[in-house]
Amino acid sequence: MKKNENPFATYTKVSQLAFVIIAPLLFFLWGGSALVKHFDLPEWVMGLCVALAIIFMLGGAVSYLGQLIRYYDKNKEKAPKAFTSSRRDNDYYDDHPPRK
Repeated sequence: MKKNENPFATYTKVSQLAFVIIAPLLFFLWGGSALVKHFDLPEWVMGLCVALAIIFMLGGAVSYLGQLIRYYDKNKEKAPKAFTSSRRDNDYYDDHPPRK
């Protein structure tokens, strides 16, 4: 969360993630149950609906989390690259003769 972000904005992002997870689950479970009861379909149709619910639930959650990561990553300032080198490359060691 950004420091100056409204708490309600964070609440909306979390509630949208919950909706992305719960909506396909309820839709496929309710719809599969209604199809099986109304058309007297075999029980494996309900298992197929459960599998589709899980696939759509995970796909939606991963997609939404990816969008959130891109949104918050875009707003960060780029950190400077660290300069690392050998200690012998520094000028401090040029003033002293090598040890024997």
